[in-house]
Amino acid sequence: MHAHQFHWINWVIVLGYLAAIAGVGFWFMHRSRSADDYFKGGGNLPWWAVSLSLYAAMFSSITFLSIPALVYASDMTYLPIVLGAFPAVVIASRWYLPFFRELNLTSAYEYLERRFNPACRFFASGAFILFMIASIAVVTYLPAVALAAVTGMNVNLAIVLVMTVTILYSALGGLEAVVWSDFVQALLLLGTMVLIMSFLVFGTEGGVAGFVKTGMADGKFRVFDFSGDWSRACFWVVFLGGFIANFAQYTSDQRCVQRYMAVKDVAAARKSMWTEVVLAASTSLFCFLIGVGLWTCYHSSPDVAAPVLAKNDQILPVYIAQMLPNGVSGVVFAAVAAATVSTLAANLNSAASAFTTDFYTRLFKGRNPLMCGRVCTVVAGIFGGGFALVLANMDVFSIYEQFQRFLGILAAGLGSLFLMGLFMKRVNGFGAVCGLVANYAVTFGLDALPWAGKPHLLLYGFFGMVACLVVAPVASLLVRDGGNGAARALPQNGETV
Repeated sequence: MHAHQFHWINWVIVLGYLAAIAGVGFWFMHRSRSADDYFKGGGNLPWWAVSLSLYAAMFSSITFLSIPALVYASDMTYLPIVLGAFPAVVIASRWYLPFFRELNLTSAYEYLERRFNPACRFFASGAFILFMIASIAVVTYLPAVALAAVTGMNVNLAIVLVMTVTILYSALGGLEAVVWSDFVQALLLLGTMVLIMSFLVFGTEGGVAGFVKTGMADGKFRVFDFSGDWSRACFWVVFLGGFIANFAQYTSDQRCVQRYMAVKDVAAARKSMWTEVVLAASTSLFCFLIGVGLWTCYHSSPDVAAPVLAKNDQILPVYIAQMLPNGVSGVVFAAVAAATVSTLAANLNSAASAFTTDFYTRLFKGRNPLMCGRVCTVVAGIFGGGFALVLANMDVFSIYEQFQRFLGILAAGLGSLFLMGLFMKRVNGFGAVCGLVANYAVTFGLDALPWAGKPHLLLYGFFGMVACLVVAPVASLLVRDGGNGAARALPQNGETV
């Protein structure tokens, strides 16, 4: 690909879209008069807008660009990750959601101080902020690689451009700006995926029949691998890894908890959660099928040469630029920008709310949490963008696997803390800290272990969670720390933290 192949019409559409998103921040700036407005949107946003915002926050360029690339290079064996979300949402909707609503939290981690001790709160909030920065880096890196592949733009310049726009509207507008722009971006994403799939299927020789025949012949529809090898992405490894990752996100991720608090009641929060998970599962399946379509389109038509790629994750962007008409490819790249900006905005706003509530207000008795939130949004963006620049200059084959690795290492411990807080009444603060240490010792240890037969990276979070849930109750029996356990396991009479 050369720079001149990306038509000026496409540039106008993409840059115009980014400018419009930046304008959203200015529009909502005057509405965020308090920290409650900034971090919760005033607590009265409509459930359908919040559901699409939650969907857009969780459905990023990682899904949109990396899943098709993974299927193009292999097959659909990672699809059971999607199935793991449903039992996670059943548990979160039944037990966690009413609990968070009753506590009326700004930060999910406020509860951990009351249930255990300040150390658990600071550790969990810090781990979440680190995960958000790692996620910001990965989500920024992917579209930058896409732009570099099809336009000739310097990848580092693309990262700086995307981060600047996102920081601008997130810092100015707060959660309300994030939710309403996410709503628009989610609709754009859904329409774009249908559009791409249509072009891919009808660009395959034989149309729908050719798509199915070629995909089946080349093994692209292979989903179920029932082998017992824990070092491979077989069915039970992928399903269990998907369940743990989704469980940690829906029960302890500040992005989710923030949106549970942004609607008027539990019923609205449940509707937004279930709408989001059905949308996420459907569109993830669509992304797997887009990967099959990329393969069948390039390998069933003798007049279409399969592209030579510097990075595997470039396959969909290269197809968009090479094969779609001018204007259409501009709209699709605007959707890539939407997938990026919506997730980045959610990550930035959630990291800022966690730092402001758990560190600034708690430790320094800060008098201006709104200003702190805006400053933290900018700082988190700078750190995430810096890490993205590092990733862009590394040799990475599949960023999807890298993201799942970050998720397993950093997020499972947070899910363990809330699980112990709600259901293991005898675990005290000392035990919880010991459990956390055990969790991170296992996850980081598995990641660093130079052992060819070690568990697949999707299982790191599972083994970390098991270690935490075994060590914490034993440590609690050995050392009593003042009885912060059963009496504080659940909120009393609507009492808030």
